[in-house]
Amino acid sequence: MGYDERLFERMLDALERKDGWSEKNLYGGRVCVVNGHPFIGAVDGGLIALCTEDALRKHLELKHCTPFQFDGKEQKGWVKVSMDALKTAKQLSRWVDASFTHASTLSPARRKKR
Repeated sequence: MGYDERLFERMLDALERKDGWSEKNLYGGRVCVVNGHPFIGAVDGGLIALCTEDALRKHLELKHCTPFQFDGKEQKGWVKVSMDALKTAKQLSRWVDASFTHASTLSPARRKKR
């Protein structure tokens, strides 16, 4: 599995004015994290976005959105968005902004002990 580096660069541009986030490798791609929560990422074939359950139900009614699966398991609260829906900076920014806002409201994630 790979990811679209150009899409990830565009995501970083959309996050330029936001504070408190970082990057990491996850889900076979590259994601951005705030408060320990991954919230947006570039994976094989498109973008993944963390969203509320209400938003997820609405997004899944759109033709360019599908449930995000990793290793054959659906990831709760995540939607995968096809590249067809991310052609403009405005389209991409909507996803980035909504996901960042949602993740920013979550309690800081605790690291699991290994």
